[in-house]
Amino acid sequence: MRVWNLKAQTILAFFLVLGIGMLLLNAVSMQLWKRQALSADLDHGRSLLAAMARNLPAVGGAERFSTEVEQIVQSDAAVVCVAAANAQGKIINISGGCEHFTKALEGALANAVHSGAANSRLLSPPPGNDSNLQNNVLLVAQPFRSPDGSRGGVAMVRSTEPIDGQLWENEKIILVYILANAVVLAVVGFFRMVKLVVRPLERLAEQADTYSLRHDFLPFSGRVGNEFGRLSSSLNRMIAQLEEDRGALMQKVDSLRLANEELDRNRREMVRAEKMASIGRLAAGLAHEIGNPLGVVQGYLDLLGQGEVTSDERKEFARRAEQEVTRVGRLIRQLLDYARPVEGAPAPLRVRELLADCLELFRQGKVDGHIEFSFISEADEDLVLADGDGLRQIFVNCLMNAVDAIGPLPKGRILARCFNEQEGDRRYVRVVIEDNGPGIAQEHLESVFEPFFTTKEPGSGTGLGLAVSCSLVEKWGGRMWAESGRGEEGRGAAIWISLPLAPSASGGDSPSDNGMAA
Repeated sequence: MRVWNLKAQTILAFFLVLGIGMLLLNAVSMQLWKRQALSADLDHGRSLLAAMARNLPAVGGAERFSTEVEQIVQSDAAVVCVAAANAQGKIINISGGCEHFTKALEGALANAVHSGAANSRLLSPPPGNDSNLQNNVLLVAQPFRSPDGSRGGVAMVRSTEPIDGQLWENEKIILVYILANAVVLAVVGFFRMVKLVVRPLERLAEQADTYSLRHDFLPFSGRVGNEFGRLSSSLNRMIAQLEEDRGALMQKVDSLRLANEELDRNRREMVRAEKMASIGRLAAGLAHEIGNPLGVVQGYLDLLGQGEVTSDERKEFARRAEQEVTRVGRLIRQLLDYARPVEGAPAPLRVRELLADCLELFRQGKVDGHIEFSFISEADEDLVLADGDGLRQIFVNCLMNAVDAIGPLPKGRILARCFNEQEGDRRYVRVVIEDNGPGIAQEHLESVFEPFFTTKEPGSGTGLGLAVSCSLVEKWGGRMWAESGRGEEGRGAAIWISLPLAPSASGGDSPSDNGMAA
């Protein structure tokens, strides 16, 4: 169907182009023919006026003038009226039918008498329906000198209707020939165009849709040297180059895919290594903290074994021992939650609850007994899309760095704040973890998130904690940066974490713990 539409459009275009061209040629030709016909009619009118002038008497003779006019009208039906003027250019005789052309005749006769030269021009038909003239008329005027020596001028108004009628008859014959020629030439041109252009292009399109490099892409057998043959050869070379480039691109894509997989594996190993280091340090602190509750439980068990203990005392000892065991279980459960593998799928979670849980882990673990942990929550909305294990690792890494920075100080303070912030058309929840340590040097602020960068003593850190944390935050659509209050009394480094709120986030489900401190 598409091919037939193309062919129909082709033959229609040929027909229209040929028809328009022939009509333009015909219009130009008709104008030339009309000009030639008017020139011949003008010469004929001048001949009639010259014959009439030779027979006009020098003086008077209205009857003689009328006789001459009648003879002219009888000899030529195109004559509308005739007029004559004296040597001063004033009309002395005028025939009937010239009522509408009197002014034009006066001007033409006066010009002919005074200049001694003939003149002519086309006049519009008279207005109204009182005249049979529908087309333009030709006014011819020329001077004369009679045999007796008198001078004057004669003029004639001629109708162009006979010329227009003859031209229209010829025009109808020409239009028939134009139509026939346009049809014949369009059909012939169509078949030639189909043979030379349409069919080769169809074969080109068909082979381009299902090209194969096993065969030459040359649909113009026997016409290799023409334009379409050269086009086919160019397409062959282009397709071969495209196939070669496609193969090279596929190799690059495969190599990039393997490289991305390797980078992903390395990143997971980095996260795992950093987490294991943090777990070791947390476990060392928890081991000492768990020993105290176990000692208390052992003491209560010894008291329960004594016979002089009353029933109420037994219940109280059992209750306290149960509290200590519950405390140990909670510490172990928190450590196991943190030790779970990262890379879970992002899911809605509450930032405040997770941050408070991590702070509780450090408080209970007594990582360093001289450090005070505080938490202030000012966030009305804290629901984000993130991986809970990954976000817990980020918080633990930041808290661990703060603990290491405070290490030598006699009294350390770590403050975690959570609040909302508007950026453009989105709302964010921001977490900042501050310490009162020595801070970060200004030249290191941009480097602390680079892999393997650390200011700790050799063997004290891997330099991967903040790099892994920043990578995870950016993966969830947030950002992470560091600030330093070095030189400001009572304030050290601050690590900022900004995460976009989940689309379904509304007012916080749980009340804000404004001002909550350890």
